[in-house]
Amino acid sequence: MTDEIKFPLEFKACPNCGSERRLAGELIEQEKEKGKAGPDTVGALNVFSAIIADPRRAILQAPGVTAYTDMCLDCGTIYCVRVDGGKVTPQMKPVKFNPQFPPNFTPS
Repeated sequence: MTDEIKFPLEFKACPNCGSERRLAGELIEQEKEKGKAGPDTVGALNVFSAIIADPRRAILQAPGVTAYTDMCLDCGTIYCVRVDGGKVTPQMKPVKFNPQFPPNFTPS
C-alpha cells in the first residue's frame, strides 16, 4: 500500500527549466495587490477536476481532485502548479429526453 497523499500538492518551479515565474501566477499577484482577487486565489491557465471512482458503481462519496496548470514565463512549458483533493459527493442531474428531428426528416 502507498503512503496517503497530503493535499494540497504544490509545484513551485518549472520541471523543464527550474524557473518560478508563471504567467497566470504573476497576473493574479498583480490583481491581489489591487484588491481585485482574494488572498487564496490560485493563478492558473486551466483548471480541471476529476472524481476518482469506478464509474460502473453507484457512489455516495469518493475522492476527488482539482488540478491547476500554468505556463512558465521563461521557457513556455505548461505544467501542473497545484492539486487540491478531498471527498466529493457526486450530484445527479435528471436527464430530459427530447428527441430533435432535422427539419426535412420524414419517417419511413
